[in-house]
Amino acid sequence: MEIIKATVEDFDLIYSEMEKNFVREEIRDRKAARAVMEDEKYVIYHVAKDGTRVGFMTVWELSDFAFLEHFVTYEKFRNKGYGHGALTLLKEKYKKIILEAEPPRSDIQKRRILFYERNGFTKNDFPYIQPPYREDDEGVPLVIMSYPSKLSDFDAHVTEIYERVYKKTYRRTK
Repeated sequence: MEIIKATVEDFDLIYSEMEKNFVREEIRDRKAARAVMEDEKYVIYHVAKDGTRVGFMTVWELSDFAFLEHFVTYEKFRNKGYGHGALTLLKEKYKKIILEAEPPRSDIQKRRILFYERNGFTKNDFPYIQPPYREDDEGVPLVIMSYPSKLSDFDAHVTEIYERVYKKTYRRTK
């Protein structure tokens, strides 16, 4: 397996997969998503197995960690170990990774959390709201997970994510 940096020419395919795999509140609109590709801290990786693209990851390379904003294994390649392989490659590239996941309420959400835990990620026990990507949306309650351990300074990391990724000011929710 390998991760390959995507190009602007790959945008339409990747955005189409984002629309299939995330609720509207968890992705930027098309114009904003395209614009963020110009940010020097933002990288999209194709996940490939034997030359076939099996998924993608969007990553922000921040101060001392990578923020995994979106991670998708394409539907026909799921449950074949590619997600684990992709995270293994990502962990080799970045020594500290933070991601957002849906709280474990439904069976699929519980399985997703367990998947990340099996891959070395830990839930951080602080309330967290993903800020809205669009002006007319509300924030989404999510769980912050981190690798290789819980965050020693949750607020500092989340402040950087809010400011750099979402262009918002962070205030801890109660």
